[in-house]
Amino acid sequence: MNESQQWTIDQTVRSAEREWRRLHVRRADVARLSRDLRDDLTSAATEGVAATELLGTDVRGFARRLADEAGVERVPYEFDRLLLTALVGALPGVAFAYALLYGYISGPTAPPSDEPDIGAVVATYAVLALLVVLSSLLTVWFRLRHLPAMPRTVLAMALLVPLAGAIATPITMAFAATVNYSNALPVLAIECGLVGAALAGAIVLARRWALRDWGSLVEAQPAIQA
Repeated sequence: MNESQQWTIDQTVRSAEREWRRLHVRRADVARLSRDLRDDLTSAATEGVAATELLGTDVRGFARRLADEAGVERVPYEFDRLLLTALVGALPGVAFAYALLYGYISGPTAPPSDEPDIGAVVATYAVLALLVVLSSLLTVWFRLRHLPAMPRTVLAMALLVPLAGAIATPITMAFAATVNYSNALPVLAIECGLVGAALAGAIVLARRWALRDWGSLVEAQPAIQA
């Protein structure tokens, strides 16, 4: 087998692996499918059969069919559901924070003045952000606790979401300062967008982190019980 054939095999296997990862196939199954596919392509190449003759031109479609025929288990990432639940769960905290921050309900904070105290602003934003995070985490736990690795996901969110909030808060405050802490609707929408983007990224990363070794842990349980 020459270098050109080997390069074609490598490219084909990598393309199939990308498709399997996109389908959230477990890492152990991706490794097994990749090994089997590489062996088949190598054997075919030694007999003079090109990869396109064996798989066709649609490598991604072939990878999907191969995964379905092998009956591999797909990791339930469920990003959309997780993000929606976290967002809905954060709404009570956001509503309370907005009402308290702008004086619609009484509390230890006051509506922002023309020259707000920076320390008070920082403390207020931090406390209210914590309320939003707690509201979101509790909702995710109670609504999605039946999903695989959800306890690990919530723990990862408890670590990453506040970190994302700590990064997004000064950025949001800096933007608010440029508009003199206006409570105009477009300004609030931009502030929510900045914070929301940071939190959404943290939630997706937390879910990926929690599920990274979930497949291997599931496979190890029968061996431990035996």
